[in-house]
Amino acid sequence: MNSGGTTNSSSRKNSVARGATVLALGLAAILLAYAGTTRPVGADAKPTKTTQDGVYTEDQAKQGKAQYSQSCASCHMDDLSGSGQALPLVGDAFTQTWEGQTVDDLFELIRTTMPQDKPGNLTPEQTLNVVAFLLQSNQFPAGKDELKSDPDALKNILITTKKSGN
Repeated sequence: MNSGGTTNSSSRKNSVARGATVLALGLAAILLAYAGTTRPVGADAKPTKTTQDGVYTEDQAKQGKAQYSQSCASCHMDDLSGSGQALPLVGDAFTQTWEGQTVDDLFELIRTTMPQDKPGNLTPEQTLNVVAFLLQSNQFPAGKDELKSDPDALKNILITTKKSGN
C-alpha cells in the first residue's frame, strides 16, 4: 500500500509540475502577445507622403537657412559638408543616413540633440525650418504647405529619394 501511495503521490507531483510548466508557458505566450500589441497607435502604419511630395515651403527653407547659419554651420559648415565629428548633411551622407526614416525622426534628433553645445535650445518652429532647409539642400522639392509641428503629420512623411509609386 505504501508503494501504491508513493506512486500516486509521485504521479500527482509530476502532474502538478507539468501543469505548472504548461501554465507558465501559456502565461509567457500571453505576455509576449500582449507586449506585441502595446506599441503606440500607428506604429505599424506606413507613411503616406514622401519628401518627394513637396512637404515644406521655399520661405520655410529660407528661414531654416538663416537658423542653420546661426546654430549649425559652426560644426556642420556653411556648405553642410561637416567637419570632424559633425556629419555631412547633404548628398550621399544624408541620404544613406535618412533614407527610409520619417521627417519626425530627423526633427526629433535635431530638436533633442542639437546644437551640440546647447541641445534642445531650438524651438519646434526653428527646428522645422532647419529640417526644411536640409530637405531643400538635398534637392527635395518645395511645396505649398509648411512643415507643421505635429508629430503624427511628421511621422507620415517618409524621407526617400524614390518617386512615389516606385
